[in-house]
Amino acid sequence: MMNISISTPTDTKCILKVGQKVDFNTPFIEDYQSEDIIISIAKKLQIPSDKIFKYLKKFVGDPIQKGDIIAERKSLISKNVILSDYNGVIKEINHYEGTVNISIYKSKNTFTNAYFKGEIVELTKERIKIKVTEAKDFQLKQASTNFGGETIFFKDPYGPIFASQAANKIMIAEVVDVYLKTKAEALGIRGFVTMRVPPQNSDLPEAQIKTIEDFKQILKLNLPYCLIDKQYSKIYFYR
Repeated sequence: MMNISISTPTDTKCILKVGQKVDFNTPFIEDYQSEDIIISIAKKLQIPSDKIFKYLKKFVGDPIQKGDIIAERKSLISKNVILSDYNGVIKEINHYEGTVNISIYKSKNTFTNAYFKGEIVELTKERIKIKVTEAKDFQLKQASTNFGGETIFFKDPYGPIFASQAANKIMIAEVVDVYLKTKAEALGIRGFVTMRVPPQNSDLPEAQIKTIEDFKQILKLNLPYCLIDKQYSKIYFYR
């Protein structure tokens, strides 16, 4: 057994749990729509706009829950406290206007499924660690986003390709020209991993292997799944 890890998407709510066995049909992220709420700290505390930092209890990037203290001003005889009416994240502090911008998230009651398969062994705000049977990682030259899935190794750019082979899979090919890209997308390919320049004008996720030696090894391994981590420019092939 081996562990692989991937950075978790920011500004999302992961609903996985440690010990959970995950596949490509497992709900992974609860989808939200964001809304910005601006709170006038300076006005509420009756202080100069450029002095609000002295009174803040939350700062940019901090998560905030309803009822949390955003800012507080104490004097000898009184205390003025500003509480949050929302759950969200502190997005911006404006020292010219004396305001705090809170980005709140409203559930759309829809979910994005996992693009990986295995058992969750560790879960933090930044990373997910997954236990798999076998894995090998390679460096990427570039990646458009985090993605992954079942692999289809396409060694002949002029060979036949069928929907039963391609649907919901990640195509691994040395090069994907316009014809192959169009055909693959029509048959339900979910993304591309290439050796040469990735397919142009594709709305699907894509990644590019860094060296030809790595690409040859990937073809030889012929592992059934892949997982791309954009933040660390890394791709895992695993089972």
